[in-house]
Amino acid sequence: MVERKLYDWCFACGKENPIGLHLKFKKNDEELVTEFVPQKEHQSYDGRMHGGLISTLLDEAMGQFLYMHTGKPAYTAKLEVRFKQPVLIGEKITVRTKVIKQKGRLVEMSAEMTKAEGMIVATAEAKLMYEGA
Repeated sequence: MVERKLYDWCFACGKENPIGLHLKFKKNDEELVTEFVPQKEHQSYDGRMHGGLISTLLDEAMGQFLYMHTGKPAYTAKLEVRFKQPVLIGEKITVRTKVIKQKGRLVEMSAEMTKAEGMIVATAEAKLMYEGA
């Protein structure tokens, strides 16, 4: 197993990364949840969160679910994101993710990003591969 210290500089969840997103996660057996409020430095067009960062949050949540469940890193092999609504700067969003199915080291997952009132702003499906042979 890889030591946890190696992940302290993760852009999405690392505690030591001064420019990171510093995401915190809550997980149960079936899903993982994280919340985020984008700031000015997270925007693309004025007042709107950058789509690449939306993708990053969805991707990170899926990988973190697997890491928190098993203690093993898993890497994204394929990621498909669907953007449905803009995320405004200062607007709290919630990401929820869960496993669809697993075959060996390959895991198919889904993630959903919503605004506070429950409106879906983006969804993702991904295939992740656990590290190792």
